[in-house]
Amino acid sequence: MDVVIREIRKSDRDIWLGMYRALFSEYSDAALMAEMDRIYKSGKRSAYMAEVDGAAIGFAEYALRDYANGCHSQPVPFLEGIWIHDDYRSQGIARALVEFLEGKARRAGFKEFGSDVELSNYPSQLMHERLGFEQTEKVIFYRKVLE
Repeated sequence: MDVVIREIRKSDRDIWLGMYRALFSEYSDAALMAEMDRIYKSGKRSAYMAEVDGAAIGFAEYALRDYANGCHSQPVPFLEGIWIHDDYRSQGIARALVEFLEGKARRAGFKEFGSDVELSNYPSQLMHERLGFEQTEKVIFYRKVLE
């Protein structure tokens, strides 16, 4: 299977929104589109699509964060999100996307690549470990609404 990885363009908006819905189903389309617009406008964030025979089968988001928990260098390239269509999981697509992003980070001179996973997302934890990520810490975030 030949996988093509390319940066997501504005003309891909509807395709990306469909994949975004699958990954972030708890958010409204308006919220997802607003996030997509922030990525399009950002100089520190980008998104990449994996295609097979011209069909979008997954995507990954890349960011340059000022800081990432567990990493020693700053700034840090970071895997913000990754999603693969169910029919293409466990076929090396996530690996291809992550290796593409790692190459981008290496060419820019970075020595670390960060990511995070929710504590309850065991499948994503396994995927990260299979892709060579090492767990650095577990954190629970809190917030308090100020009125």
